[in-house]
Amino acid sequence: MQSIKPYLSLLYFSLTTGVTFHVAKEALAYFSPSLTGALRFVLATLFLFLFLLITNRKLLKVDRRSLLAFIFLGIIGVFGFNFFFFIGMKKASPMNAAIVVAISPAIAIFLSYFLLKTRLKFQHYLGTLISFLGVLLVISDGSIDALTNAFHGEGILFIFLAATCWSFYSVGLKRYIPEASTIQTTAFTAFFGTIGLLILSLINGDWNIEFRDIPSSALLAILYMSVLSTFLGYLCWNYGIQAVGPDKAVIFGNLIPVIAMLTSWVLGDVPNKYDLGGAFLVIFGIFTVNAKLKSVRRVKELEPS
Repeated sequence: MQSIKPYLSLLYFSLTTGVTFHVAKEALAYFSPSLTGALRFVLATLFLFLFLLITNRKLLKVDRRSLLAFIFLGIIGVFGFNFFFFIGMKKASPMNAAIVVAISPAIAIFLSYFLLKTRLKFQHYLGTLISFLGVLLVISDGSIDALTNAFHGEGILFIFLAATCWSFYSVGLKRYIPEASTIQTTAFTAFFGTIGLLILSLINGDWNIEFRDIPSSALLAILYMSVLSTFLGYLCWNYGIQAVGPDKAVIFGNLIPVIAMLTSWVLGDVPNKYDLGGAFLVIFGIFTVNAKLKSVRRVKELEPS
């Protein structure tokens, strides 16, 4: 029986990321997109390397091949994702952004087929389709016009680019550094991505702000994204990817819009029948992709001559 730990880790990532869409709005009201990403990952990277020092210092040494992979994936999955994500979230609504991010499982499964030569089963296609239809139901509320407006909203193109970066990062973990440990992969990709975010924020002059004037709510939003969503979230996601493979793990990304919807509910926006029906389809799709389907084989009995 396969351990449930990878799936719990993927579930945790989906939970914290779904809430991040709302939390990011608070931070972006006072920080620029590049500075928000830089602050988020500077703190998270410090936590990651501190954890690395405490648990296993040998992992601080990496070979040249792994180092190049860490740099590449850090630029794509950390710098690229956060750069496009926070620019998009400056104008996009949390729910509209979440629906676009839900495309990432389909992108990742496509990349997994070509980069990892993954043998995709019918249940992967079916589960992904069911889950994505659930996401569409959540965002549309049964209205085609609402769905069309979501994809034409401001900032949506940048959110789509962020989802593409994240999909490539997820598949790249398995393709380029399959033997690296979860903590080592997370720490070094975060480190190189953070360098890119810092350089960009310095070029833009984003650090020329009065931190004393920033309200505690914005600082707590940065702390949430650094510790819960990035430090622990990236560890859980990378562990899940390496444990069960991107073809099964990425479908958990479709839970993110559902969590974003539930967060809106907590904040006062009560879900309707379409929201609840969509949430059911998303969860059912996840189970479909990860189900262990047993094939029935008929064996002919040979009669003795």
